[in-house]
Amino acid sequence: MKQKSVFLPRDQFGQPVHAHGGQIVSHQGMYYWIGEDRTGRNRVACYRSANLRDWEFRNHILTVDSPAKPHPQMPTDLRLCVEGAGCNIERPKVLFCRESGQFALWMHWELPDNYLEARCAVAVCDTIDGDYTYLGSFRPIGHMSRDCTVFQDEDGSAYFISSARDNFDTHIYRLSPDYLAIDRLERVLWPGQQREAATVFKRRGVYFMLTSGCTGWTPNQSSYGWARNLAGEWSIRRNLGDETTFRSQPTWVLPVYNAAAGEFDYWYLGDRWGGRGHYFESQYVLLPLRFAGDTELSLEWLEEIDL
Repeated sequence: MKQKSVFLPRDQFGQPVHAHGGQIVSHQGMYYWIGEDRTGRNRVACYRSANLRDWEFRNHILTVDSPAKPHPQMPTDLRLCVEGAGCNIERPKVLFCRESGQFALWMHWELPDNYLEARCAVAVCDTIDGDYTYLGSFRPIGHMSRDCTVFQDEDGSAYFISSARDNFDTHIYRLSPDYLAIDRLERVLWPGQQREAATVFKRRGVYFMLTSGCTGWTPNQSSYGWARNLAGEWSIRRNLGDETTFRSQPTWVLPVYNAAAGEFDYWYLGDRWGGRGHYFESQYVLLPLRFAGDTELSLEWLEEIDL
């Protein structure tokens, strides 16, 4: 069955799927879509699907009323929202830690009226779609942290990637074994090049990172880089898509197993933002990534896609 590549699905209650700046992950035979939901006192929502077309609302996994507790490995600010000011939670991403049996939710935390705090934040839960406990916000090893993502390697090591130094640099941090704290800064990528909206995936032993430029709500030319060692040398950036990335900003790359080909296909998931004052009109863009060899990829426009 085909669907439009630009879409805004509705859940079983007929409500729009609010999972902006999010991710789609496979867990126990189902797909889970986790992302920003700014309705009311909600902050992060979770949806579930068996086919990537029909989405079932599961839970508001993080709200302003979520329980909070300190984490012993990291000094944090436990205020999820500041009284009288609120908060913004952006680009939430989850990782499942096999060692602890828990899900770690990493995100970007700011006050709503400015972006001066530049903090990351963490929450934890025993189930992917349960009620998460907030562990606080902080600057990783003292660095600013804005747009962010996560990556888990085959050996179980996990990484937090974020825009630092007022978005001029991109930092790759290795996480602690329980995925709930920063272990060390592994790499500073493309210093001074002003990148945001990073997403990382791995194919045939090669790591790829997609990023966008920094133009606020206005879409721009995204790019990608690659490396054979996540903490090693990375390539120069190459353009991805057209000059506006087909009016979208990257948020995730979803691997989907193609039984006919005997390997994974990789799907670009992007946000087509509604813009300031029109946030809830934001849509999603889903397009296939094409590969020419192990280190070259492209993103081409399709009106319809077939999953």
